[in-house]
Amino acid sequence: MLSFTAILHICFALVCLLWLAGYFEVSLVEAAPVFVCLLALVLYGLSMFHHLSWIDGVAGCVAGLSVLWIVSRKKEQRMRICGTCLEKMKEPSFLTAVFLLAAVVLCTSGKVVSWWDDINFWATDVKSLYYLDGFALKYGNVAPEFGDYPPGGQLIKWWFLHFDPQTFREGLAFAGYYVMNLAFLLPLLRSLKGRNPLVMFLMAAALWFFPSIAEVYGYDGFCADLTMACIYGGFLFAVTDRRERSGKAALFYYGRLALYLGVLVLVKSIGFVWALFGLLFLALYQRSAAGCGQKDDGRRKSSKEAGPGTAKALILTAGVPLLTGGSWMGFCLFMRRITKTTATAVTYMTSDEYGISGYTGEFAAAFLKAFVGLPLHKEKSIAIDLTPFGLYLCVCLLVILFYRLSMLQERTGRLVLGFSVVSGAVFYGIIFLAHITIFATETQYLEPSGMISSIERYGAPFTVGTLLFLAGIWLHRGERFFGKDSMPRFLRTYGVCLGFILFVALTAGYRVGYHGLIGYRSEVEKNLMERADMIGADEARFLETLRSLPQPLEAEGGARVCYLRRGDAPRWVNNSYLGYEASPVSMVYCSVNLDDAPTDWMVQEIRASHAGYLYAEETDADAGAVFDKITEQEAFACGTLYRIVEEDGALRLVSIDNQ
Repeated sequence: MLSFTAILHICFALVCLLWLAGYFEVSLVEAAPVFVCLLALVLYGLSMFHHLSWIDGVAGCVAGLSVLWIVSRKKEQRMRICGTCLEKMKEPSFLTAVFLLAAVVLCTSGKVVSWWDDINFWATDVKSLYYLDGFALKYGNVAPEFGDYPPGGQLIKWWFLHFDPQTFREGLAFAGYYVMNLAFLLPLLRSLKGRNPLVMFLMAAALWFFPSIAEVYGYDGFCADLTMACIYGGFLFAVTDRRERSGKAALFYYGRLALYLGVLVLVKSIGFVWALFGLLFLALYQRSAAGCGQKDDGRRKSSKEAGPGTAKALILTAGVPLLTGGSWMGFCLFMRRITKTTATAVTYMTSDEYGISGYTGEFAAAFLKAFVGLPLHKEKSIAIDLTPFGLYLCVCLLVILFYRLSMLQERTGRLVLGFSVVSGAVFYGIIFLAHITIFATETQYLEPSGMISSIERYGAPFTVGTLLFLAGIWLHRGERFFGKDSMPRFLRTYGVCLGFILFVALTAGYRVGYHGLIGYRSEVEKNLMERADMIGADEARFLETLRSLPQPLEAEGGARVCYLRRGDAPRWVNNSYLGYEASPVSMVYCSVNLDDAPTDWMVQEIRASHAGYLYAEETDADAGAVFDKITEQEAFACGTLYRIVEEDGALRLVSIDNQ
């Protein structure tokens, strides 16, 4: 049963899509990624002020004002508007998109978090957003080691989680993740002309399985690299998808590009690299198109259309990601949010504390073997198992084929080929450099089986993104090959779609695609049990202490607890699982041997944690000898939550039970 909030936001989304499609005279599937970007940026602004739930008011106002506006029109105008909306909603592309998105949301509603990176950050952080109604206050972010990870994808997950404001449901977060990714693939459906149910079903399936050609992590976890890939690929295609040069069409063209890049840099920190690649391609493509003296559809451009306004539009397009990315960096600086990867990278660039890995030769051998000899999706497909190098060649061959078939003009074809080759080589070089520097201590990458996983995941923006770009070119420029009267009518209508479906069918990873949509259900109980096993008796007691509080700590807008571990053994894996269960309470851990910990040193450690609360596990050591001097009222007790109070330069511990 859908909640009122869910119904409100579904209506809100539909109204916005119809407005965008109607005003800019585009299809609903082309408006979908624009709406997702606008929504992400609105939520980004609201979250800064801890009022994400205000989107309910925005949704209500938009829906209500739209109804009032339509009702206030004359009957003839009202009938024309409703007729236009109905026609757009009856388009085969939109019907296919609705079927795909509805199926994905329903099928993934039972998913639970299991991927290590989700436990470490992506799921823990979105859970904090859900309960705090925005970003945590200073020093309150729930994953201190990943503090500056951008929130773009998290905000769309929050929007879906908000469909059920009363219960945190992990499956809704997965639904939001998949819908965001698929939104940037939906414009591929624009070429779908007829309403053949079988072709529509196969196109929907092809979109779902499309990323599995070169990426698997996004089917069972919140892999931000796949989200970047979908946005980046959608951007590249949008650059070449310009049908008019003035008025509303130009606004949609550059506005869409700016929004794509503005959200891309908010998905993951490395997104700025792909934004730079995208801006470079846009500048080169505009120059190439101007040199060709033709529009994308082959007609001659006027001098007015190639005028100086293009340079201004390029600057404005670049300005949006600078604004969004810069605002996030400024926010992180002010809120003291930083990630250990960022800190390590800065250290590499500013000091000689670290050097190139001593295993560079072994890393290079593993990289080369994985790049040339191991398939990207780790399973047998029906026909073709693409290795990274094989996909690299496939991209080049497809570009050459498109050029030979006159789908790309000569100058544009050379540009696309050169850009694909160079961007792929540069980013694969970046991936290798990261392994011998930032990831030098992660020895699992010394094996080709571990290295292929890294290449597959971090290379997704190139592999999946470039394939998405080329798929867009085929689907929207390949129709000429099926337009001959001698062709059967079925091929004239569905030829390009069948070509796309065939390519996906021959190269996709069916097992991972099926598992991500349906097969995961058989493992839900096992995943939950594994998560429960990571919570030991000490962690369980702490969580029970949090649950028994008369007022949740999250009411403060993000509280941090300094959790004192016994110094007997490292438990960093348990720390991550406890952090997820405790979210939105922020956890910072300190392993201490209380037998020889001076009080003054312990006070310094507590202050350095920037925590507002202290909790110590049960220990055989004499904790009183360390803490009794700074504990108010009765003696210090392990297993009790204390508030950390600073007064007149002195630190005191006040038991929550005594407040």
